Amino acid sequence: MRLSITFLLLLTTFSLSAQDKLVPSQKNGTEKWIKNEQFQMKWYALKDTSKFEIGTVTNRILLDKEKVMVITEVGMKQMQGTWVDTTVAFRKDLKPLYHSSFNPQRDMVLRFGDTVTGFYNDKIKKLKTDINEVSKAGYFDGNLYPTLLRWLPLKEGYQQEISIFEYNSAGKRGVISASVKEVKKGTYQSQKSGLRKVWVLSVSDEISGMLSNYYIDELDRRLWKQELEAGTRKMLMQRVE
Repeated sequence: MRLSITFLLLLTTFSLSAQDKLVPSQKNGTEKWIKNEQFQMKWYALKDTSKFEIGTVTNRILLDKEKVMVITEVGMKQMQGTWVDTTVAFRKDLKPLYHSSFNPQRDMVLRFGDTVTGFYNDKIKKLKTDINEVSKAGYFDGNLYPTLLRWLPLKEGYQQEISIFEYNSAGKRGVISASVKEVKKGTYQSQKSGLRKVWVLSVSDEISGMLSNYYIDELDRRLWKQELEAGTRKMLMQRVE
């Protein structure tokens, strides 16, 4: 009997967890924070007490009445060319419509609907793959979720599993998860705006396996800083003021 009760408890816990996973919905209240925006982050590698600039990330958010577009451009110091990712989603619930990614190593286009279609062109292997993925589960575009974090109803103790769609050559394909593991209050010393109250989010995902800490302004949801850690590798992204 004890075994049966334990099994039922586990089954109930799994069911509740699945129901609680965040998917596109107008009930999420994200539109409150969405606005036209452009900002830049400097990307650093950290070693001991030193940091070395490795690139620059430019973020643009463009709105119209029905859609939101997020464009991310990455320039790496030691690599030629620019890495450009574009995500388009419905503004009301952030349900994905389109994702493109172009860089010197590969090009990719995803069009979202009942079936995800598009292509993945590996320029290194000279191999182009047509994409046709069926998924009935609700999800956000994996490229949108780092921006989505800034629009969530953040508060101390907030935790949330997020359903995202990913397609890459490392084998992460289909609907996977990102998790907000912890939210706590903190501060960030801005050069121009002084000491800012921020939400500090501890986040992981199944795309990279990295643990990230996001420093998001309490008042206007600006992203000030992001710390990234994967094993012994540590990196930092910091807002340009």
